[in-house]
Amino acid sequence: MVRKLPKRRRSLLAEALVVLVLAGGVLLEANVPARDLPAGCAESGGKWLEEFRECEYTSREWCGSVQGKFDECASACRHRGEDPVPCTMQCVPVCSFAMELPIPEGKDPENCTYRIESRPITLANGVFEEAPVAGSSARITTRIVLAGDKGYLNGDEYPDVPVMLLQTTGGSGSFFFSAAVLGTAHGMRGTNAVWIGDRILPQAIELDGHAVVYHYADRYPWESYAAAPSVARSRSFLLEDGQLQEKPFAVLPPDIAKETVIADWGDCSPDACAVLRVRVWDGGGGTLYVEATYDGMLDDSVKAQRKIAPAVYGNGEWLLGDPLVKQVKCHQGRGHREFSEEPCN
Repeated sequence: MVRKLPKRRRSLLAEALVVLVLAGGVLLEANVPARDLPAGCAESGGKWLEEFRECEYTSREWCGSVQGKFDECASACRHRGEDPVPCTMQCVPVCSFAMELPIPEGKDPENCTYRIESRPITLANGVFEEAPVAGSSARITTRIVLAGDKGYLNGDEYPDVPVMLLQTTGGSGSFFFSAAVLGTAHGMRGTNAVWIGDRILPQAIELDGHAVVYHYADRYPWESYAAAPSVARSRSFLLEDGQLQEKPFAVLPPDIAKETVIADWGDCSPDACAVLRVRVWDGGGGTLYVEATYDGMLDDSVKAQRKIAPAVYGNGEWLLGDPLVKQVKCHQGRGHREFSEEPCN
């Protein structure tokens, strides 16, 4: 009969083994599952903060044994943000951990672990299924729907493969993600997955140097999901510190959008209309559209006019392309009361 040690003594023994190994000049890498960190924190006399993956009021020794980062004098106000309420200026010993644990290696893209919204998803033969809640007959399914050619995304000697993942949850949505598997000396490691769109139509994955370009068809952002995806889209991603990130693109602030509308299409002058409203639509990947609505128009038949056009950035300025949408709304008794391309009476 084998007699088990109490939990606290087992914890102390583990810490002692780490100290002995370190003293011998060999670094033993701890492999503590994420689910065990809260329990270990409590056993060490600390308080676990799940949102920040931190253990407050713990010891340096325990923090070292689980490969955390120890701060003996962290601010008690470090997570207060812009809260105006005064905070006591005192030191708090804190052991912190990376928000995302390392992703394990697999043998190929179809048998690898990816991370969707910080959750590890391990595919087996290209598919992963799970129940949304215990005992449910419904299934959340994640699968590879498209794979690109081999390339070298992180500059090492091992080839990598970009993929597109599809996740369905049993509802009407079909959620697509960009991801990649990185070659290593012992297999392949999946990256984080970045959301691309819902109910889109994947077309191709292209390698452009160290960048990955995902081509697909989508809808205009003002269209409903009842419309078939027919608008060509491309999104470019780079690998930075092992994470797949979208290439940066110009962002159009609302005030600049309004200035651009006034410069290209004119303002809402008192003798023409009552108010000008401007909205920026995000088509994804830096594709932007500007909507301008001229309401309360001083016209016998037209009450409001709406235009939507693509916004293009170049040479330090924004320009509007040809309008994709040109609609009007009529005064009462003069035709349709909702925006339409049909003229008013």
